Amino acid sequence: MSARCNLLAAGVASLTLVSCAGNPAAEIGPWSRNPPEAPTTFERAPVPTNEADVSLELRRAYPPELHATGVGGRVEVWVHVDTAGAAVSRHVKTSSGHNALDCAAMQVGSAMQFEPAMDEGQPIPAWLTHWVEFEPEPTHPPPPDRPRCEPFDTNPVHLTASDVTKWLEWFYPRDLRNQGVGGRALLWLFVDEAGDVTRHRVRESSGVEALDRAAANVATMMRFTPAKSLGIPTGVWVQQGFTFRVENPRPPLESR
Repeated sequence: MSARCNLLAAGVASLTLVSCAGNPAAEIGPWSRNPPEAPTTFERAPVPTNEADVSLELRRAYPPELHATGVGGRVEVWVHVDTAGAAVSRHVKTSSGHNALDCAAMQVGSAMQFEPAMDEGQPIPAWLTHWVEFEPEPTHPPPPDRPRCEPFDTNPVHLTASDVTKWLEWFYPRDLRNQGVGGRALLWLFVDEAGDVTRHRVRESSGVEALDRAAANVATMMRFTPAKSLGIPTGVWVQQGFTFRVENPRPPLESR
């Protein structure tokens, strides 16, 4: 027979547990270093099989009010894996210090699937510990109010170039078009980490305020692949010209 292992320390502390709302198989309360039941011996420990699904559930379960304020934490969870590999019961081993995160960790635990523990060639139920970490996405600094040089090694790439001509026609003021009044405005555009234009400044006016406003309207609809610095998306200022012109101006009506 192959060597056996005992993953969990023997002995079970007395627990007074409180169920997370809507999740009776998940419990939080006074924490214990030991599982809520006697430890199991086995030859092979349970093996996680659905990391992608767990990552998705982690994003879903993250309490939005904590995520929005940048509050994160780690929860160590006891998971009871049955002979089919399902996480049938979860208990908090080490709290994050936030009750909402602890309950969210219980929800994440319910999505876990495993290859069950094996002993003498047969699947057996077993307890194991698993860390669930809630980490808020890094917040990006607000774009600078004034255009300035930002370091980057990968240029932003315009994704909506084929639509710009259409947008120029949409926003071209009709009265100016009918009068044959055109012009070119040169704008500074701030392309953020997602590739959206979030700020704009007029660098060179067309000479007609209404055309400058129309150029700004077109700019806000543009999309880019973001610039990158050392592989990390970064916000940058770029220049973009917008030209309004009447291809075939109407001749003035002759007086009769």
